[in-house]
Amino acid sequence: MPTGELDRLDIAILEALQENARTPLSEIGRRVGLSQPATSERVKRLEDRGILAGYTARLDAAALGLGMMAIIRLKTTHEHIKPALKAFAEMPHVIEVHRLTGEDCFLLKVLVPTPGQLETIVDTIARFGAVTTSLVLRSEPVKPLGKALLG
Repeated sequence: MPTGELDRLDIAILEALQENARTPLSEIGRRVGLSQPATSERVKRLEDRGILAGYTARLDAAALGLGMMAIIRLKTTHEHIKPALKAFAEMPHVIEVHRLTGEDCFLLKVLVPTPGQLETIVDTIARFGAVTTSLVLRSEPVKPLGKALLG
């Protein structure tokens, strides 16, 4: 979907929903200069086109007892790709999986309560190949997709 098909109002709606998806459509409409029905129609079209893929809640992992975040890189061989993906899917502490080009094959984001749990995960993943683990000291907020990128 080329971004040229999004006008400034669509982009403004997307920015508002990324900021807080619970904002009433009437409030978003007031912000962007549309009526609530016109805003609702635009949101529906964005959903139908697959641009607006869903609505989620952001959770605080540390408040849930998952205070350690690690990034794990895995270098493996082609025959281990599918078994590794299956193993990652079965590991609840692996919350993101990215398949990469280059020297590393996978980048994983992991949330754990303790160093011992991280050790268990690293040992499990290491059966597929060489592992490099980095502890995350702090994360910056994810940038929303908005007019700076799409406009």
